[in-house]
Amino acid sequence: MTTVTVTRIDHRPEVALITLDQPGSAANILSDSLFDELENCFEGLQADPEIAGVILFSAKPKIFVAGADLNEIVATLDWPDEKIVQFCERGRRVMAYLSHMHCPTVAAIHGACVGGGLEITLYCDQRIASDDRRTVLGLPEVKLGLVPGWAGTVHLPRLAGIENALDLVTSARLVRANEANQMGFVDHVVPQSDLVERSLAAIDAMNQSDEFKDAREKMEIRTPDPVPDETKEELRSRFEAAIESNQAIFHSAPEIVLAHMLDSCDSSFDEASQSESQAMATVYGSLASYGLLNNFFLGEHNRKNPGHVDQSIAAEPINHVGIIGAGLMGTSIAANNLRRRKTVLLLDAAEDVANQSVQQLAGDGDAEAIKAITNYDDFKDCPLVIESVVETVEVKKIVLQQLESSIDDQTLIATNTSAIPISRMAEFLQRPNRFCGIHFCHPELMALVEVVRGPQTDEQTVASAAGYVRSLGKMPVVVRDSPGFVVNRLLAAMLDQSFRMFAEGHSIAAIDQAMREFGFQGGPFEIIDVIGADTCFYAGRTMWEAGLKCVTLSPILPKMVKTNWLGRKTGIGFYSYPDPQGDAQPNPELIPLIEGYQQHPPVAESDPTEIALKIMSAVVFEASQLLNEQVVADPRDIDLCIINGFSFPAHKGGILFWASQIGLERIVFALDEMAETEPRFGENESLHKMAEQGSAFY
Repeated sequence: MTTVTVTRIDHRPEVALITLDQPGSAANILSDSLFDELENCFEGLQADPEIAGVILFSAKPKIFVAGADLNEIVATLDWPDEKIVQFCERGRRVMAYLSHMHCPTVAAIHGACVGGGLEITLYCDQRIASDDRRTVLGLPEVKLGLVPGWAGTVHLPRLAGIENALDLVTSARLVRANEANQMGFVDHVVPQSDLVERSLAAIDAMNQSDEFKDAREKMEIRTPDPVPDETKEELRSRFEAAIESNQAIFHSAPEIVLAHMLDSCDSSFDEASQSESQAMATVYGSLASYGLLNNFFLGEHNRKNPGHVDQSIAAEPINHVGIIGAGLMGTSIAANNLRRRKTVLLLDAAEDVANQSVQQLAGDGDAEAIKAITNYDDFKDCPLVIESVVETVEVKKIVLQQLESSIDDQTLIATNTSAIPISRMAEFLQRPNRFCGIHFCHPELMALVEVVRGPQTDEQTVASAAGYVRSLGKMPVVVRDSPGFVVNRLLAAMLDQSFRMFAEGHSIAAIDQAMREFGFQGGPFEIIDVIGADTCFYAGRTMWEAGLKCVTLSPILPKMVKTNWLGRKTGIGFYSYPDPQGDAQPNPELIPLIEGYQQHPPVAESDPTEIALKIMSAVVFEASQLLNEQVVADPRDIDLCIINGFSFPAHKGGILFWASQIGLERIVFALDEMAETEPRFGENESLHKMAEQGSAFY
């Protein structure tokens, strides 16, 4: 079974059509075996003098070429530098056949053309792309902790200009065909049905003028317009600032590729290619590459295994959704549904609030797709109604009972609670089998949605809820009921240990700084200021009342709530915010308010590594408890949740992956130290056993 086939176009037999169609896969992937096939194919075409043109084509309906085989990459991350350089050189050598053919070459692109997939097309004389929305192009390797290795960083500046190339490569941004055309690395954009004919026309035009040979020569020598030093420095400064904001996501790869591209953008093709190989060797096998590749595979795992759900059960189609609660969360959930062309009914106890939300949302799209209602009976035709009201059991009880009495037996009821156990709310319902949690961590910013199955939730309800979340373009993780579920339970563990570190004498600023250095975009006390001290306090109290041991209710939060120091929304919290959208400033009144809650004298100089290790060890401990309680179906679900639910640094690959990478013996050693003041940290036998055996979570 082969991926590469070569045919002659019926009405133009002098033109060879190379078709890529990897058997048994939705995508073409550049593997070692595919390079062998391509090399044999290209050698045969190069030796045939009757060939007047070559078209590179994909038979896949959604993906042209998805890039390199990441399984092969993961298996070779321990390679020495010289083998990594050889890996890059081999790929460039095979792809270079396309730019050394005796005839014009054209890539006819339909579907995603990314990473190595785009790199191979850049060796062609022209690129003609379909105008289909599925056709996106880019070099997103920094998302994996890598850099392009097959001359993508050499070709792109020469075709699109150094500024456009830096933008695409350092941000991992993908663009549609029209934008790629405007940048200069796609020559024509046509309907999918015209791809081959337009490619034939391009071949004819190039054969008539022979200009393509001059273009090849220019490409291989140097850029037409060398970049002045002052321009390089301006670009370096600008892109370093942009890279800094993505540091927690991509880590160091963008910095390395930025330096390489600026230093080599007016070098010869061979010199720039050698520089690219060295850049790849620098990042290949780094801790960040391991972590970011694991992050990628977490997404692949989730697409196939979203958790505690029977995947043999087909999801009920849900295109008409009811939402109760028109606050920030309810409105954001409605917006998500509208973007996916679902219709929405929105109800709020304050009729004017619902009307305002509808006016706001209707202005962004189809005014007929969303409607404010005042009566629960209007939900009777909705296959799903999501409750998103204030986070108190008393209010939710009234809303859920009134809703259930107004709809039929088949309507699925979901709650967007962030912490209240599903089993507790199910007690109020006559049909708990059709009730579950659909917890949007942040509808606008986070991909993760926790689908929570209660003890009585039936399989059809779970399958339909997970399918609905997937239809929103979100990432469902189906978990069993537990106070705080996964995301907020782990967040609670992190915040609780942060308060413990404060009590032990570490300053608020030192703790936040330590966690930023670990990779978070904000420290734990900065996170509280963003969420709101009141929200954190009430959610924590809910979890504490439900028996969650990782919440010990620090007296600091209730005091801040009483003082109305809620964080950004009141302009003052652990920090002060003269500008609500601006940077945090020191709060000069903080110390007098909280200093009485430090159990030990202030530490003169805190070790950020020790602080981060102890805080993260507490999170590992809680994650292990989730596994022991079978709240999740797979350890990878925890890592998926923590990265996509509250922005654990993706380059560390997830909390359990990170713990396994640094060695569980270090985690257990930290926990044993912490157990001297908090005995429960010494009670996890499975964690101690794994550490003794040198095991990993997966």
